[in-house]
Amino acid sequence: MSIWTHQEDAIQWAMSRQAAILHHGMGSGKTRTSLEFLRRVAASRTLVCCPKAVIAAWQKQVGLWLPEVRIVALDKGDSKAKEKAVLAALADTSPVIVVCNYESVWRIKGIEKAKWDVLVWDEIHRLKSPSGVASRWAAKMCKANPQARRLGLTGTLIPHSILDAWAIYRAVESPECSTFGTSFTIHKAHFAVLSSGQQRFVVGYKNLDVANRRIAATTHYIKTTDVIDLPPIAFHDVPCDLSPAEARLYREVEREFCAVCETGNVTPKNALEQLLRMQQITGGFVRFDDEKTARQIAEHPAKAATLGDMLEDLPLAEPVVIFCRFTSDIQAATAVAEKAGRKVSELSGRVNELAAWQQGKTSVLVAQIQSGGIGIDLTRAAYCFFWSLGYSLAEYEQAVARLHRPGQEKKTTIYHLVATINGQSTVDGRVYSALRERKDIVDELITGYKSRHATLSGAGRDR
Repeated sequence: MSIWTHQEDAIQWAMSRQAAILHHGMGSGKTRTSLEFLRRVAASRTLVCCPKAVIAAWQKQVGLWLPEVRIVALDKGDSKAKEKAVLAALADTSPVIVVCNYESVWRIKGIEKAKWDVLVWDEIHRLKSPSGVASRWAAKMCKANPQARRLGLTGTLIPHSILDAWAIYRAVESPECSTFGTSFTIHKAHFAVLSSGQQRFVVGYKNLDVANRRIAATTHYIKTTDVIDLPPIAFHDVPCDLSPAEARLYREVEREFCAVCETGNVTPKNALEQLLRMQQITGGFVRFDDEKTARQIAEHPAKAATLGDMLEDLPLAEPVVIFCRFTSDIQAATAVAEKAGRKVSELSGRVNELAAWQQGKTSVLVAQIQSGGIGIDLTRAAYCFFWSLGYSLAEYEQAVARLHRPGQEKKTTIYHLVATINGQSTVDGRVYSALRERKDIVDELITGYKSRHATLSGAGRDR
């Protein structure tokens, strides 16, 4: 099968650069593009780092599009076993692609000591933390292999804000000439607006036009809907008015949080703890400091009742995905679906029953958003419910894109279960609002620079 026009454009873009990032929407063929790139540059040794769930996809794609090249997937065994596999693979001088996950790759000394022709960071936004072990290791590998071509792949380039960009670009560019400078401190000072006072928080961003130009200079951007026809998608916020018991407890915790804020003693850690507790309460559960597990607050939790009603309106065999954040939410959503007469599969950090759902043995998949947003195909379902959600725009967008991607043949409907109190917003509403605002900022960063290619052929970078 011939490659698409946007893939050919991306390959030519990457081949003209030592380092490049392909910011291509999900389903637009990033892996195929990368493999064709490897074929054309005649890479002998290629290292691919990616989330663990994506290793199997690389094995499949290499077999399809680059079968003449050996692939060594480091997805089994401990670090010693992986070290042995790497050394054996590199002892053979024929072309090889070594694929390893971010969580363990930095532990394998054989990888660090080897010289590589190409470094590929798949889902490169995973390297956004300047102090993260994998992020710092990737930068170290970049510096140790100055002759190597470096390729970053992502469907969500900036997961949170422009501050993410520094570590992401550090992973593909020499630290001495990084697009966003050599110091995160300088980067933050240039792009972040900080609050006054002793505890200085980021309250906004500045110089985004400069960021636009810098991103454009090193990034090939493709939006999925620009190159692939997908069915329409609709988003709906569904208010779930909390029961008196849930509302009473929520207000109590909210007042405690406000009191701490007023004293000025709030820290990111205690703020997050209180917000997490408030968000868990909106799902109908609470866990206090001296308790190991969360307990249900009311006999009929608001979100459970709403979800139950909505499932009743869908055919019994209609495939459905329910995304949750907390273990208690997973248990509650499972109970609701089973009470509605539906068979349920779970996908979480503790259970993986995805195959049963994909094979049609069950109709409902209850997925922890951290587990269900990467490297899986959920196009069997056209209906999705978010019971609860974290604060990561990348996790949210990737979860949605698991349903709304090539292979989806129906209109996709996404429901957000949003807790309210007498019709008034809770932390749920603020989370969704924050994500929407963050998306607007990220979209501006990515698409705001309209004459991208014209600038690339003309002016240099702003520094």
